[in-house]
Amino acid sequence: MGQTKVASEIARRLMREAAEQGLAPGDHLGAESWLLERYGVARGSLREAMRLLESQGAVEMRRGAGGGAIMALPQPAQLAGVLAMTLQSGHGTLRTILETRASIEPTMAALAAQRRTPEEAEAILRCTDDLLGSRHDSTLFHVNNRRFHDLVAAASGSLLLAAIVPALSWMSQAIGWEHDPRVRKRVAVEKQHIAEAIEQGDSWSASQRMSRMITAYEEIETVHPNRLDAPVVWADVDELLEKHLNSRIDDPVS
Repeated sequence: MGQTKVASEIARRLMREAAEQGLAPGDHLGAESWLLERYGVARGSLREAMRLLESQGAVEMRRGAGGGAIMALPQPAQLAGVLAMTLQSGHGTLRTILETRASIEPTMAALAAQRRTPEEAEAILRCTDDLLGSRHDSTLFHVNNRRFHDLVAAASGSLLLAAIVPALSWMSQAIGWEHDPRVRKRVAVEKQHIAEAIEQGDSWSASQRMSRMITAYEEIETVHPNRLDAPVVWADVDELLEKHLNSRIDDPVS
């Protein structure tokens, strides 16, 4: 059996056993010496298995005392890269992304209104204040805008939505379009209404307002002709994600 096939089998065994043991992000999978003895494989095969799991965000390799293979939580950025490659291969566009968001984000907002904690509702409301305050700064506005959707996704209580929606947001941002401050203000105010509906537990209003806001992005075409038909390019998405990850390393507090 080739090393790659052995590594894949080890990776599957590790994740099956992690599921059976109920391991969570942050839990230790075991030191390399212990894993080598347990699985009876060559060091190269084990390390390739770890690289495979690390590339999928399931494992984080840490050095030093207490290091080794640590269970991790895959991040939306990793999913964004995979989805971007899929869309590029299938000639997907910004329209493809927005149509998908329009089909799932209203439901996401309704779930958030039903399930949000008081702390989550407060965080979403604060984010909309930040969004309104940043309407004259395009870069900061995009950051706060993406954060709003991430917070609502997390408040929905759905693991899939909390992964998929941020990934879609990254791809939307990578294609890029700009609104003037007046439009940004309108977007921020509408999101304040969504946040208020979520805070009040009004799932119908949260859903309806989110639907109107997402479909209103069709107005992009009046300012930026053909922008909705701009193709998804994996390299653009990957470059944006790399800049984001590097900025988090440089500023761990953010």
